[in-house]
Amino acid sequence: MDEKRRFRYRLRDFDLSDPASKREYNRRLFSPVAEVYPLVTRFLSFGRDAAWKRNLIRALPRDGVGRILDLACGPGDLTFRLALHYSAAKIDGVDLSSAMLSRANAALEASPPELRDRVAFLEGDMNQLPFEDESFDLVTGGYALRNSPDLGRTLSEIARMLKPGGRAAFLDFSRSARPGLSAIQTGLLAFWGRLWGRILHRNPEVYGYIAESLRAFPDATAFDQMLSEAGFELLLSRGYMFGLLRITMIRKRA
Repeated sequence: MDEKRRFRYRLRDFDLSDPASKREYNRRLFSPVAEVYPLVTRFLSFGRDAAWKRNLIRALPRDGVGRILDLACGPGDLTFRLALHYSAAKIDGVDLSSAMLSRANAALEASPPELRDRVAFLEGDMNQLPFEDESFDLVTGGYALRNSPDLGRTLSEIARMLKPGGRAAFLDFSRSARPGLSAIQTGLLAFWGRLWGRILHRNPEVYGYIAESLRAFPDATAFDQMLSEAGFELLLSRGYMFGLLRITMIRKRA
């Protein structure tokens, strides 16, 4: 196995409830994940990841979007989809992982000049971003918020950076507010993720982390309440795979 894909850390040595610890775990985790990201997103989603991202793009407003921020952009797959959808918009992709950003910038270098003029990638923490207030018309994230070191702070940052009436749209894992169903969802996700972690990295915790982070994430009802308290209006909630995946679109209250 390529040593770049090996992940030798253990989740028990980190505390997902502590922002600094979760941030460091994610920083380390996504270096080996970057080596296989396009492959593993297809495997983990049963080939549906691209369709879900297309559905997210279709749900976005067509007009009035001049500047976009893509959080936890990874290698830029959603970022580039946004650039094609909004042919005149300027798009910033932000990620904590330098390995992910190396792949995103390599893809950008191979893109047409018109695209390179509008897209930029930078390393950053979604809890503290270097953008001015009310800078963006749209904020997006593919599997972003669940990885936030501090979700409340991330939502505050999104509210700060969005223009009044601006929108945000996210694709991420979700779990039911019903304890029994939630346990089934996270249990199945843990089994599937740990299987692929063992196959691809010789460490089941690499994608077993997805279920662990989801257990620590608010359930669907609590998440919607957090969005409302952060100053957002819920516009769309669309579930997939029996509610295990969800597209959420919100609007900042004017």
